[in-house]
Formats: sequence, structure tokens, C-alpha cells
Amino acid sequence: MRKLLLFGLLFTAIFNFSAHSAIAETATIEFGKYPVQVIANKHAELKDEQGKVIKTVAKGDKLLLQALKGDSGVIKYASKSAFIPITDIYYVQLVDGAKVISYDEVAAKLKLVSTMYPTLTKLQEIGNSVEGRPLYSLKIGTGKKEVLMDASFHGREHMTTNVLMEMIDTYINAYVNGTKIEKYDVKKILSEVSLVFVPMVNPDGVTLAQGGKVNTSLTKLKAMNNNSTNFNRWKANMNGVDLNRQFNVNWHLIKTTKPSFKEYKGKAPNTEPEALAIKQLIDRGNHLAYVSYHSSGQIIYWSQTKTNFSRTKKLVKGVSSITGYKLMPVTKKSEPIAASEDYFTKVKDRPAMTVEIAPYAGEASVPLKRWNNVWKQNKTVGLYVANEARNW
Repeated sequence: MRKLLLFGLLFTAIFNFSAHSAIAETATIEFGKYPVQVIANKHAELKDEQGKVIKTVAKGDKLLLQALKGDSGVIKYASKSAFIPITDIYYVQLVDGAKVISYDEVAAKLKLVSTMYPTLTKLQEIGNSVEGRPLYSLKIGTGKKEVLMDASFHGREHMTTNVLMEMIDTYINAYVNGTKIEKYDVKKILSEVSLVFVPMVNPDGVTLAQGGKVNTSLTKLKAMNNNSTNFNRWKANMNGVDLNRQFNVNWHLIKTTKPSFKEYKGKAPNTEPEALAIKQLIDRGNHLAYVSYHSSGQIIYWSQTKTNFSRTKKLVKGVSSITGYKLMPVTKKSEPIAASEDYFTKVKDRPAMTVEIAPYAGEASVPLKRWNNVWKQNKTVGLYVANEARNW
């Protein structure tokens, strides 16, 4: 059982939804369909909105956290909202990687951890999807150096989101409790190098691939999906553009097709809001390395930097050794043209890689039965990359 003790909380910043701005909420954060199980770490009082004590809970009692409001957790009690100090509870588990994790759950849980740990984390809106879903980045750590990691560029590849959300949960837990993860001293590493996570680049595509509700018409979607309603295979955004073919690196070399569930490069580079958000994040950031998670195939693509090539080669070999994934040769044939990884290498001249998790799954999402092994293979990747960057 992972116990994240919730102490030293500050709730002083005003909630700000503007793009590229920090998000630190004093307003109520609703968890909706994704309540969080919490446990009382002491005898504590549940109070109503007027501050009247309505129940005393014992140490060890389990409760369902429905929302956060200021420095209090909101608990449903006798069909009413009851409030308990956040310092009197801890949560057991942020996400369950063995289950499908939706965009709504990702958004709620990112707001939860950023509110609970304002000195350790920083949540930002970096843009919006075609359908208007906010795109979030979460930085964890206090280090001035940074490493960038993202996931779910493609709708059907949403198990990569599970990987990053589990990293966030596991790394914060270890930092707060001063524990190591294998050989890695998490607090020491993240005090020098922060990790910037974008857990879901393509929330519209993920929602569609997971069978969720989207606003784009079924007629339009079927037309881009070979008249099929099998959206489990969907990779693109809601405009039928492959977001990882949107970056201005040899973009012109990709054959022009038409909007589709996969592989359409768009009318020009940077036309899609999700890809543009990542481009702008890369442009304005000072990230020392970049890891983009995709699926599937258990392989790693990478690009050759102009300087410090030995550093790049060491880093990708290290990730290959940790995961057991095959390192692809750097050739014109194997290099992913117009991908975010290529763009990062081009404009930053720093190490970047595309990590393809899980055995090849064909035109479908990775089955959940693969999760335990995927997590075992990737659990320490973020810490390894950050630890290497400490000396750069």
C-alpha cells in the first residue's frame, strides 16, 4: 500500500485557466466519476459547510474523496458534502495502470497532485485539442534542469498515458517519503532535474479510441475511418491528422494523402493545435532530453545529434538496456520523418527518442494484459534519464 502523507499544503494561488499559465486552484476541484480512496491518518472530524462537526472518523477509516476545496477534502456523508482537512488523510493510489485511464481521469488526477504538492509540482495548460479539451503538462521536482516526456500522440496508444501517470504517482510517493526506487535516490535526483510530463497529447483521439463521447459527427469520423465504426484503431486527431507527422522536419517528403484514422500529415506543418502545443513547449523550454512514448513493438527510434553524439548514444543505449527494447539504427530509412523526436533533435541538438512499448499489437490498442510487464520495463526510465542529465 502506498501512503502519500499530505502535509505542508499551500493554497494561495488563484486558479488560472489561460494557456501556458500555472494552475493552482483554490476553487473546488471535482473528481466526478473518479473519486479517490483516502484513509484517515489520525482521529479526525468531518464538518459541514458551516463548520459544525457531524462525525468523527477513526485513524485507519476509509473514505472516498469526491473533490478538493481549498485545504479541505470533500467527502460524501449521508448524501451531503462533508469536509475534512487534507492533512488528516492520505490517498492509497492515484491511478490503476492495469485499467483504461480516460482523459477526464487524467485531468482530475493531475489537478489533485498539483494542489496537494504545490512546492513539488507545477501544472500548466499548454494548449487545447480540436474539440477544446485542455492539454496539460505537469512538472515534478525542484531541480532547475528539466527533461521532457510525453505520451498518447496517437489515440489508440493510450497505454503510454498509463506509463506516465504511474511514473508521476510512483515518483512523487518516493520523493515525499524519502525512499529509493531500485538504485535511484528519487528526492536527490528530482532536486536537481525536474521531469516535465505531458501524459496525453491527443485527448480527442484517445477518447474516441476508448469508446468515449466526442463531439465530431459520426458521419465525418466514419468517412476518415474507411466507413468503419472500429475506432479502437484510431490514431489521428479529430481532423484526421497524424500528430506525429506534423513537425517541420522533412515534412515535404511524406506522401500527401487525405484525412484518415492514421498517417495523414495535414495540409502543412503545425496546422493542428495538439502538435503545435508540443512544438511551442519544446521551443520555449530548456529541456535537456526528450522521451516520447508510443506503441507498439518494443523498439526505440532516435535521432543523431550534431554535437555530444556520445551522450545521445549512451542515453538511448541505457533506456534500451532498462526496457529490453531493441535500439533501431539511425538511418534515413528508419528515422521517423516529421516526428516530434526529430523536431526536438533539430532545434535543440539534444538527445531525443521515441519509445514503442509492448509487443506489436497491430491496428489496435495494446491489450491490458500487457500492463504489468510494460510497467516493469519502464518504471525507472524517467529517473534514469533525469539522473544522466544531472551531469550535463
